[in-house]
Amino acid sequence: MTKLHAAIVGFDITPEIHPEYGAWGTTPQLTKIDMPLLARCVALRQDERLLIWFGSDLCGNPVSETDLLRSEVADALDLERQQVIWSTSQTHSSPTLPGSNVPGGSGITVRGTYDPAYCAVQRQKFIDNYVNAAREALDQLQPVNVLAGYGYCDSMSYNTRFPMPAGGVKFSRHHGEGLQSGKFFDKTLGLVRFDSTRGRPLGAIFNFCAHPATMINDVYVSPDWVGTARKIIEDQIDGCPAMFVQGFCGDVNCNHIFGTPQLARRNGQRLGEAAAEAVGRLVPVRAEPLAFAFGTATLSCRPMYTHDQIDEQLDARRAFIDELDVDPQATWFCGINFPEQLTPEQRKAGVQIQIDYLEEARRILDAKELARQTLDLPLGALRIGDIGAALSAGENFTLTGHQIRSRSPLPITLICGDTNGLFGYIGDDVEIDRGGYETDSYWKMLYGDGFRLAPAKGTVDRIISTSVRLLEEVQQWA
Repeated sequence: MTKLHAAIVGFDITPEIHPEYGAWGTTPQLTKIDMPLLARCVALRQDERLLIWFGSDLCGNPVSETDLLRSEVADALDLERQQVIWSTSQTHSSPTLPGSNVPGGSGITVRGTYDPAYCAVQRQKFIDNYVNAAREALDQLQPVNVLAGYGYCDSMSYNTRFPMPAGGVKFSRHHGEGLQSGKFFDKTLGLVRFDSTRGRPLGAIFNFCAHPATMINDVYVSPDWVGTARKIIEDQIDGCPAMFVQGFCGDVNCNHIFGTPQLARRNGQRLGEAAAEAVGRLVPVRAEPLAFAFGTATLSCRPMYTHDQIDEQLDARRAFIDELDVDPQATWFCGINFPEQLTPEQRKAGVQIQIDYLEEARRILDAKELARQTLDLPLGALRIGDIGAALSAGENFTLTGHQIRSRSPLPITLICGDTNGLFGYIGDDVEIDRGGYETDSYWKMLYGDGFRLAPAKGTVDRIISTSVRLLEEVQQWA
């Protein structure tokens, strides 16, 4: 068995600011650079097996759009798409990528192409950055030793889904309140370091579960807390690049949502210091074999709405819009609580997205069309010797990742969400019964992937079993 070869390259993806249409010419409200957006490219090769893994300061894109990005990079490198893994941090200070149909991470944004020629140039520059970084990493491949382990940080994140005494759930936007629920949030910090055969650091991967959402609906372009944490880790490894990979963070947020750049740095300082301390305790692990496998979990959807259900839900949402005209501070409607930081106009826009969805549901019923009854969730598994990585598109809830790690056959397992596309929030059966934004209202929108019914009960069991099966598959490779 030949030795694993690896390289890691860092590059800058900070958007240019259009004088009228903001960052990348797509996001008018994002007009200031707080910290640069960065990306990292890890190249891995053993024998004929070759893999490129990107981790980027981006909110992310739907699976279909992400597949196109991966294909463009793969084609330029003469690779197959499955040899390109695309992870995003889901920073909520990321603009809309040129050519995308969805907002960036900054909350309610105006979508669309405002200057087609400008946006086309920006998108090509974006792709070229990734292709060039991958080529550089491939040129730098060298035999490596690998160290790995876990750290822990319990001071900058919490579970946002606060169960209500009379049933239902509140989206808690306050760290202290969120901790009172006692609900699980994953404090595990996964760390992998690549060293040259002479013991010189070459780069690292760090993996943690929490939305980078200190700054939402603000004017700043920023990696949020990820940027500060990454800088601390990189200082610990002689300035070599460190790649962040998001965990399963669907119900986990950082402290100080709707906070300031200073508070984002404070969150990053806490995680970075925990990671820097753990880096000194990493132990050598087997680096071979390199193996990867991909699959699809076909998820059943909930039943199609009836006409009566559609009418009832439309009436409730239109009543909330009317209420905002009388009470601009109103936030609760249909089992969810809008952020009070959003203006009444932004809250109305958020409700209108759901109204548009429900009207499309009624059109489908009236036309006697069939809505999709299943959804395909891309999953994968990567093995680097003693290290496993469970890969999933979308925002799985944190407990799902914990259960996959506990059943993984490999000694160290990274739990990697927001990888190969944003699929949507995925909660277990208990959380589906609780309702709320992530398991109900979020799925009432059209711009991500057209009309979709929310995943049904049993979804998480299928994701866990498929992820564990893929990890077992790569564990058997020699």
